[in-house]
Amino acid sequence: MANFWRWRADKRLPGEQNHTYNAAKAFHDAMYALGAAMVRDYQAGKSEEEIVRQAAFTLAEPDGRTLLHSSRLIHGALDALAPWIREPHGLIVVFPHGTRAATISAGWDNEDEATRRRRLSGLDDALQAAGIGYRDPETKQPLTAQDLILDEQISPELYLLDAPDLVESVPA
Repeated sequence: MANFWRWRADKRLPGEQNHTYNAAKAFHDAMYALGAAMVRDYQAGKSEEEIVRQAAFTLAEPDGRTLLHSSRLIHGALDALAPWIREPHGLIVVFPHGTRAATISAGWDNEDEATRRRRLSGLDDALQAAGIGYRDPETKQPLTAQDLILDEQISPELYLLDAPDLVESVPA
């Protein structure tokens, strides 16, 4: 019988082989949904205190604030960057890091500088309109689309323009 169960486990897709993974995935999905709901409430005009208080039965106050602001950052970035993310020719990739600042990367093939500049046209304005900037994760110096055009290896972190240190940086 033990061999049967081991065989069955081997036939499952990776990640579906234990309850812990499934529970962790469900928790991650729930936190994302909670963060999205918090952002919608924030955009609807609810105060930070009211939103955090409503989530208090699930999260401690500091964790609630962290989730609210990191969710504001990632959801705002996804909305602002939609034209550059859209498949099949999505240029920008957004990497969420839980409750830490998300990072972005530009996926260049063999484009010349003029083509890169044209493809990123309006990116800085779209992010600024959403109240978001991007910067070097180590030096914290703000960057622009020009930096993404010239440096193929750069992965800047996103931050809220009105409160640059509100969302914790990703460790270097």
